[in-house]
Amino acid sequence: MPYYYIMPLLAVLTKDQQRAVNETNSLALSGGPGTGKSVVSLWRHITNHTTGLKNSLLLTYTKTLEHYLRASSNTQNASAGNNIDRVFWWLSHNAKTYDEIIIDEGQDIKKDTFQRYFNYTSSVSYGADEKQIMYLSAPEWEELNTWFQSDKRFENNRKFGKIELQRNFRNSKEILLFTRSVFPNVLIRQNTIDDATVTNLKPISKINLGWGIQNQVNAIIDIIKTYKGDTHNIAVLIPFARDIESYYNLIKKGLDDNEEITKYHHENEEFNGMSGIHITTFRSSKGTEFDTVIVPEFHCFRKFIDHPHWEVTENDYYVAFTRAKTNLFLLCKNGFPGIGDVNTVTIE
Repeated sequence: MPYYYIMPLLAVLTKDQQRAVNETNSLALSGGPGTGKSVVSLWRHITNHTTGLKNSLLLTYTKTLEHYLRASSNTQNASAGNNIDRVFWWLSHNAKTYDEIIIDEGQDIKKDTFQRYFNYTSSVSYGADEKQIMYLSAPEWEELNTWFQSDKRFENNRKFGKIELQRNFRNSKEILLFTRSVFPNVLIRQNTIDDATVTNLKPISKINLGWGIQNQVNAIIDIIKTYKGDTHNIAVLIPFARDIESYYNLIKKGLDDNEEITKYHHENEEFNGMSGIHITTFRSSKGTEFDTVIVPEFHCFRKFIDHPHWEVTENDYYVAFTRAKTNLFLLCKNGFPGIGDVNTVTIE
């Protein structure tokens, strides 16, 4: 079964989202996970090509999100779909002049790279969320953000196109409460939580599964068999790219032969799309969403973050948690790590 996604109709977007789509000046779009930054960027791009007012380019960071946006765009306008690319690949392989360049997930592009887009357009619109930075260091983000606020080429972005999206359309209230308890320094507005859908399904941590990888795989297979369906997307999010193949092979072996399952990480040269069961890394999942998210190796939460060798940050886990719409499963070989408010999670 393929990945199931229905693009929101333009007419049902919120007032702020529609304002961002229709703003004639360049955008400086912000907002947390699930607030529709990518949807707004996509509809703005499609509208440009449908009306013929602007020849725009839409750039995003990951190959996964590029595929996701192109597939959605092609249902509306083929020209728009043909003008979607990745931020670095486009600069080195396909660079040419556009009326507007729209950059999704702009928080992970260094200033020196970002500046190069002005060689090909006078109008750069961007969306960015500081809480979802995965590749820039704190000083690099500070440099980029200071440039956004001071460079004259972003004057219209600041004066007319500065729009913050606040309503979260993705995560349940229970997932947001758990996420806020784990990351108290990350601002998740109370009105965002209050407006979220109540499911009465807290995130579930399955503990004491044992030290072999097969024990976690068995738990993953049980969850997949429970929730799989034609309209239910499931992701297994792995901290490290090196572990993708092992999990993929073991999970595939435990499912029916006719069950479609896909995998991707940034070291793969080819991306063959997403099925309703997808295995990827935290970082390659940026910008996507799933009904059910499964995170193995969760007992190592603090170890992975605290050890500089692992290159896993709190933002990586924040992104992983906020990919989940309804169900979030955290798998532990032994006990639950001492994080967050235990009242916001079910421990089994």
